[in-house]
Amino acid sequence: NKTRILFLLDASGSMYAQMGRDNRMDVAKRLLGKMVDSLRDKPNLEIALRVYGHQTTKDKQNCKDTKLEVPFNKTNHDLIKEKLRILRPLGTTLIAYSLQEAAYDFPEDARSRNVVILITDGIEECDGDPCAISEAMQKKGVILKPFIIGVGLDENFAKHFECIGRFFDATTEEGFDDVLRVVISQAL
Repeated sequence: NKTRILFLLDASGSMYAQMGRDNRMDVAKRLLGKMVDSLRDKPNLEIALRVYGHQTTKDKQNCKDTKLEVPFNKTNHDLIKEKLRILRPLGTTLIAYSLQEAAYDFPEDARSRNVVILITDGIEECDGDPCAISEAMQKKGVILKPFIIGVGLDENFAKHFECIGRFFDATTEEGFDDVLRVVISQAL
């Protein structure tokens, strides 16, 4: 049976905030790149990358700014790394709409395990209801319960994400690295 993992990456303006010696975006890009490399030889696994908040500046408050940048494929690892390299954080945080659109990123395949790994540093800023969307997608069997990696989030934010999926807190680069490994091993 195939497993498909969609990385849903926050590229909203706040990803420029500091995380150790770097900003959150650089940390996320570096660690995600390493993770993508480590998944190259996994059998029956396909990965994809969807990004949000990266096409329009924050002042425009564009609540539709999400895009499947690299679709599912067995051999798209370099493409994903290239896309990560050129990403610049810009806009707002639209988790609900991005999750809703993510449902269409997965090919129709009843036998596949579909996993979403959401990496974000903020909560919904677009009046969407990420909990309702996540629940609907799980009910339809489109995806399993999503994994959420909170990058440098306030601990009070964890409760916003409990209804969406399994929340992991990554406040430091080391923490993020560990969490990513745990999430991937659980996803597989």
